Amino acid sequence: MAGASKLALQKLRGWEWVFLGGLLALFALQALFSSPQKSAAFDEQYHLAAGYAYLKTGDFRMSRSHPPLINALSALPLLARSDVNLPLEHSSWVASDYFIFSDVFMWQANDNAQSMLVAARVPTILLGTMLAATLIWWARWLVGPVGGWAALILATFDPNLLANSRLVTTDLGLTFFFFLAVWRLWSWLQRPTALNLLLAGVAAGLATASKFTGLMIWPTFLALLLIYPGDKISWIKRLIALGGIGIVGYAALWAAYGFDVGGARIPGTSLSMPIAAPFYPYSAWDTFMVIQNQPKTAYLLGQTSPRGWWYYFPVALAVKTPLPMLLLALGGVLIVLRQEGWRRTAPLWLPPALFLVLSMTGRITIGYRHILPLVPFMIMLAACAATALWRRGRLMRFALIAFLLWQTIDVLQLLPHQEAYFNQLAGGPDGGSRVLVDSNLDWGQDLIFLRRLLQDRGLDEPYLAYFGTALPEAYGLTYRPLPAFLRFTTGPEVDAYNPYTPPPGWYALSVSSLRLGLMHQNVDVYAYFRDKEPQARAGYSINLYRVEYTGDTPVDRTVVTGRSVADLAPQELGVQPGRRLVVKWSSRPATTITPAAAAGRVLAPDNRVGVDFSGAFTLVGYELHDGANAPSAIHAGAPLELTLTWRVGSAELPRPAPATAPPLAAFVHLSGDDPTEILAQYDGWGAALLGLEEGDLIRQRVILEVPETPVPENYFVQVGLYSPQTNERLAVNGSGETYVRLGPFSSNHYPGNWLR
Repeated sequence: MAGASKLALQKLRGWEWVFLGGLLALFALQALFSSPQKSAAFDEQYHLAAGYAYLKTGDFRMSRSHPPLINALSALPLLARSDVNLPLEHSSWVASDYFIFSDVFMWQANDNAQSMLVAARVPTILLGTMLAATLIWWARWLVGPVGGWAALILATFDPNLLANSRLVTTDLGLTFFFFLAVWRLWSWLQRPTALNLLLAGVAAGLATASKFTGLMIWPTFLALLLIYPGDKISWIKRLIALGGIGIVGYAALWAAYGFDVGGARIPGTSLSMPIAAPFYPYSAWDTFMVIQNQPKTAYLLGQTSPRGWWYYFPVALAVKTPLPMLLLALGGVLIVLRQEGWRRTAPLWLPPALFLVLSMTGRITIGYRHILPLVPFMIMLAACAATALWRRGRLMRFALIAFLLWQTIDVLQLLPHQEAYFNQLAGGPDGGSRVLVDSNLDWGQDLIFLRRLLQDRGLDEPYLAYFGTALPEAYGLTYRPLPAFLRFTTGPEVDAYNPYTPPPGWYALSVSSLRLGLMHQNVDVYAYFRDKEPQARAGYSINLYRVEYTGDTPVDRTVVTGRSVADLAPQELGVQPGRRLVVKWSSRPATTITPAAAAGRVLAPDNRVGVDFSGAFTLVGYELHDGANAPSAIHAGAPLELTLTWRVGSAELPRPAPATAPPLAAFVHLSGDDPTEILAQYDGWGAALLGLEEGDLIRQRVILEVPETPVPENYFVQVGLYSPQTNERLAVNGSGETYVRLGPFSSNHYPGNWLR
């Protein structure tokens, strides 16, 4: 270390400059090639909406869970576009609800979400490329040319840096500025100039403004200044330097908040005093309290936990770091401690050690990305080992080259799925889901690959359990929604899903859903599939399964009302080994379902209709009630109760639509002679389509509040079926109409014929 030249980079020969530029370009090109093929990852919409809102309004109300710096940098390319709409009129903006606002911003206010994301990922790719350049610069300065080239090659083909550099998130930005800050502090310890001090302060402030865990830079600086040896810089000078760095860093943080000044309450009093960037401490404290008080279910080695494990990140480090780099980094620790001592080498081992200890005490254990700042320091330690191997002769040089080729080939063959990297200890990316999920493997990024897979196999509308925030239909997918965190946690079709004997068909399941289910509600909702081999995969994060039953499989049927089927134990449902259970679901007692086998025992409705809607449902008939009795008339100002009886037809049922609204609803309109003048109305359904079979009867009780005025000579009731998502109505077969008109009903009540 001591013999390396600080001018090593400036002495690069011509071919070396070409090699340097080529490797940096290769890093950026890998990320740029992968980015358009990856759908929106879980947190990207939050970061992009917050960053763009801040740039357009100067208001950081959406930057509550993260500081605004990296989000604003990511959103910069969108400022040059005229096709981006910021929905400031939406109620979520007024309420500062960044969850809902980001969803509206990405999937409702704009129809070009993927294009926006690809553009917004470019600044993070540039930060990743700058990090790779910083690594070779410091490594050449520290241990010479061989270590510098080794560091650059390891960075260029590090799957975790590559994967996070093409995401609109804060992890890569924090990693870059944190590493840059430590390097500039080390440079000041070598040459205590004002420029080095200034650069260290700016980088530390930018790390603080990147992510709240960037606050770790300050105890790291303090520890390094106390530990690092050297008689040239006295303790007084070091403490003064730390104060100066703190002032510069605070100024950089303040700049990220637009030099905002606001009041902060003095603890224990009702007084307040103005401070710079007051939003930072408030949002940092709120974020810390959310982390402490709200569990976040995690998965590790076949187990789930709402509070995580202290050893989660050491395991993640062991299985998601490429083995060549891991082995070289461990060797580098031994070499630098033995040759240079623990104090002089502290800038290499102390920052990652502190960050790892912090992560092991935290409650959020959901991804390697939270320890991403360790990676550049591991690369530096690996560079030290590479230099030592190179100096030990030809055999060790071959070993070093083999290690670098191993990692290069290992990562290139995974392109463009770098986020799914697992080393050989975990069985590679195919075995990764047995160890870790969530952002380690499945963060909602493979909807584009799922669409391609379904197209290649000629499959349409599979059941989908998607772990993510993206809107699958925005990527051209048609599907039947299943329970999944975060987008599909409630709704009739979600509540009707039977996890014990699922309906036959194709199933696309995110591996995080497979392992975590609904996280906070039911982690075992997909236990049926866990031991089954998928027929195909979209990327490495979405498994495709086929559920089939033989023709002689005995079938039982049951009806569930109100409760989610997946929350019921198999004993409660009556599941029996070797038999298939078909579950029919209604949301309330007012809607009852009778399986076809028992339909004959249901009393026929008072008034027969027998109208077929698109072959999917037949309106068998209806009953009119006024309180407990059949009315002699429809009374103005009194509630009217109507019970509709539907029979499931033989045609294909309407598909459960991929949105939070029900997939089907009945409309019931009360009118006078003019059907367009609606006096009272009802919209609803109350039953899931999932589980319905030909011949099932559905009795739907509807209450209409009849107005006191006007009172027509005759009342009529129009009944039809439609999709709440598209407003498309089911047609009445043979008539060209989309509703049935019942009546007339007057003071002398009598059933009329359906007219249209």
